[in-house]
Amino acid sequence: MKVKTYKHQSLQKGLEDIKRDLGGDALILSTRSISVRPRFGLFKKQAWEITAGVEEKPTLDPSSIVALRKPAAAVAATAAAAPAPARDQRMDKLIDEITELKKSFRTLSKVIPRSETAGGIFAELAAQGIDNTVADHLISSASQGNPTQAEMRDRIRRMLADQVIVGTAAELHAKTRVVAMFVGATGVGKTTTIAKIAGHAALRMNKKVALISTDLFRIGGREQLSRFGELLGIPSYGCLDVTRLKELVANLEDRDLILIDTPGTSPSDLGRLSALESVTLATEIRVHLVISATTRSQDITKIIARFQRFKPNSVILTKIDETDCKGALAADLLRSEIPVSYVTNGQRVPEDLLMPSTEELARYVLPMEPVI
Repeated sequence: MKVKTYKHQSLQKGLEDIKRDLGGDALILSTRSISVRPRFGLFKKQAWEITAGVEEKPTLDPSSIVALRKPAAAVAATAAAAPAPARDQRMDKLIDEITELKKSFRTLSKVIPRSETAGGIFAELAAQGIDNTVADHLISSASQGNPTQAEMRDRIRRMLADQVIVGTAAELHAKTRVVAMFVGATGVGKTTTIAKIAGHAALRMNKKVALISTDLFRIGGREQLSRFGELLGIPSYGCLDVTRLKELVANLEDRDLILIDTPGTSPSDLGRLSALESVTLATEIRVHLVISATTRSQDITKIIARFQRFKPNSVILTKIDETDCKGALAADLLRSEIPVSYVTNGQRVPEDLLMPSTEELARYVLPMEPVI
């Protein structure tokens, strides 16, 4: 098989080169998004690396030509005299591999954009981590009627906005008392997020707030929350025992809002997850799953699956300002169907807290203007 690799800023142009060089029987072996620095350019640009191959046709040797010229009777006699050659297992394996490659090519061809406009948007969605099949569905649906690029981008954002679920900020707007607990992996910013919500509730909504830390495993875990409480004029408490937590929540009946911090827990630490689950079951609690926007897509899937045992009411996205690739996170949340209640975009307390709309979340995936 003859194999060549092409690099292009456009998938469509790359495929045209492959067809011109290798012919219509060429197979796409792999595609990947890369960054390249143009000649005399200062900044890298998005491009595509496409590897394609074509089966080379065997040439006939002179003996084969002579054999073709033999009389039919002579050919038949030769065939009867010579034993049948053994089937080469390597040939069977090669045939199987070619069959799989053809299947992959047919699948890939379904998601290759058919115009420059669609190709640019497809590349953006792919760079954001959106699955190829999802991207193709969005582009195919938005391409009806030959829209301009701006119209197509707007249609895709509207489709994304229609699928994203935004939860209510009950901690700020509920008319009755709310008890909320925040769970998530280590280092996602749970304590700072709690401080931001507490600040908004106390300073802007005039709510009576209390803070409870169950993070007594980590050195300084409770101290950090207590420090935030002092700065905001909000009382804070420490509690590890499940029974004591129920009593503490019941005794804080004069508080409109109680926010409970928990220790950061790895989604792989099933023992710690089980212990934490007993805390969430101690009383009627709203559970927020806190996820950093910098988390890799494959880890997001595992986090959402492992923390489902807490039946989270919503997801809070933190550190949204620390990454340019937000599409993978949005795609995972679309599949999980968990509402997004808050977004944090900085370290300031309480300023860097947003209650996003579905349109804003859609713009995280596909901005108003192309980014590549």
